[in-house]
Amino acid sequence: MPIPHSFSLWITRNLDAYQETLERLRVEYYLAERPLYHQHCTLGQLRQFNDMSLKIADYCYTQGDDDNYFAVLLALHQKLLEQLHSNVQREPLFKVQTIQLARHSMTGLCQVFIAQGDWQKASELQREFLQYADSMS
Repeated sequence: MPIPHSFSLWITRNLDAYQETLERLRVEYYLAERPLYHQHCTLGQLRQFNDMSLKIADYCYTQGDDDNYFAVLLALHQKLLEQLHSNVQREPLFKVQTIQLARHSMTGLCQVFIAQGDWQKASELQREFLQYADSMS
């Protein structure tokens, strides 16, 4: 005969494990984010931040945490666009890489909007991004 609280206990343990893993990933995220605030941020550091953000988003997605998945993708996208404005003296390759990574995060965001049936938001995000990317060239 099953124990009545076994499912509740299982859920609690899994949620605790999820929160602990997410907390560890967030520490890594903040460490990867720090170089972005410095003028001499390298392409490697930018990619490391992007990869860490996508790792967290993927983890949230696989755990069924749609809200956190969307929030991480949105934060990544905004941070990448912010990088284009933060230092106008950046080398062209850094800017091109940043736009490429932002395009990838925008694609993920659009997929979320489309899955929710919100084609207008997806189109609006794409239109804004294209205008923004054009203004950078």
